[in-house]
Amino acid sequence: MRSPCILNNLINQPPTTGLPLLIIPIQNRPDWRRPPLVCFALVLVNLLVFVLYQSGDEARWQVAEEYYFASDLPGLEEASFYEFVDEQKPEWRTLAQGAGEEFIYEQLLWSREFHNWLVPQLEAEGQKSWLQQRQQFAEQRDSLSNFAYGLTPANPTLKGLFGHMFLHGGWEHLLGNMVFLLLFGLSVELALGAAWFIGLYLLGGLAAAALHMGVEAGSLMPVIGASGAVSAVMGMFVAVYGIRRLRFFYTLGFVFGEFTAPALLVLPLWLGKEVFGYFFGNDNIAYWAHFGGLVAGFACTLLLIRLRPSREIHVEEDLPPTPAQMALARIESLQNSGKLLEASQAAASAQRQHPDSLPLIYKSIELTALTPESEAHHRAWLALFALAKQPGQDFAPVAQGVEDYLQKVKVPRALNLGVCLVIAQRAAAEKRWELVETLLLRLQEKAYRHPLMARLANGLVEHYRRCGDEERARRALDFARTLQPTAV
Repeated sequence: MRSPCILNNLINQPPTTGLPLLIIPIQNRPDWRRPPLVCFALVLVNLLVFVLYQSGDEARWQVAEEYYFASDLPGLEEASFYEFVDEQKPEWRTLAQGAGEEFIYEQLLWSREFHNWLVPQLEAEGQKSWLQQRQQFAEQRDSLSNFAYGLTPANPTLKGLFGHMFLHGGWEHLLGNMVFLLLFGLSVELALGAAWFIGLYLLGGLAAAALHMGVEAGSLMPVIGASGAVSAVMGMFVAVYGIRRLRFFYTLGFVFGEFTAPALLVLPLWLGKEVFGYFFGNDNIAYWAHFGGLVAGFACTLLLIRLRPSREIHVEEDLPPTPAQMALARIESLQNSGKLLEASQAAASAQRQHPDSLPLIYKSIELTALTPESEAHHRAWLALFALAKQPGQDFAPVAQGVEDYLQKVKVPRALNLGVCLVIAQRAAAEKRWELVETLLLRLQEKAYRHPLMARLANGLVEHYRRCGDEERARRALDFARTLQPTAV
């Protein structure tokens, strides 16, 4: 009898955690002006390995399984398996009796201990045909990713030491590791630099593997997953932030919440979780690899920080909220409580106190949008347009605001003549000529004349000529001529 579920049962078991405890930072943000490319590259490599390489495991296993059951091995090896159980694994007797044929064939196909016990006997007895079939099957079985590149404590190889960090047992295992890599790795790479980050990542993965091999010495069960290296990144994170107080999110069973604490405080909590998991958790998790990664990442990064000049370590400080941010939080609290009138009044007041705060301006526009023709709504837009007067202020929100405002209101009172001229002048400086044309046309409709308008119109002429749009250049030239002073 074949056992078609063996591959799913043994390769694709989703990993679980031993203790339902999760602690992650929710405050630190990477600087996207210097994107953490190595961290993203590691995620991409792990995804590609899983999708392009490990996805072939099912086909490889199908070949090995079909070979086994088409050969003489099932009939030859069942009796030998019972001898193996009596001699080496007496604790399996109950399992063999309870699970029956499924358990027996599972071990015949997968147990390396049985294979290593059987092969010397076949060689001694001269069972050449049996030996040849067994070795042929073992070669096909060992082509699976977890055997080919997994880390086997009893027989470590160089490819296993590095390869196991890029293999995973399923989508849940993969995505869980990659999420944690991004949560911690983005800030750590920014702080240490790409070269040190990848170096310590690999070193932490090797240290995690070393501790696992020390604890599980003699085990023939391959271990796979980036968890040891990712745990090293978590240790690196603690070393980088040290005694800085950060906000963390936690879950413990069905209880969850936030707390603020020095980053250093969470290291013993993470280490304690792994020790607890080893004694009381799932047997399929390499807890000591996690433990080793945490310690190695923390210790190596601490040493690096001591040896390198502090100016080379870029750690973003968690600054207290600004008055504008505090005002915005209060307004959003009122809004979420359904107190829209109070929120609108608070937004108008806060916007007057902090006229340069774009989030407060947007919030004021949002809260007054239910009455688009109200004076408060137009004043909120006017506050946005006033930002055009400030050379250091990003002009993109103002330009987009003009477009949105003209579409959403019937009478755009906030775009009065003076405001149009100011925005048009800034738009010309920013080379946004279509907006210049829109505003000049609006000024023309109002029969407004100003010496600056002729210069803006001539700028339009030059722009459209450079673009090869002679028709629009001619219209802009005609408009510029109407602005010339009349000779008497």
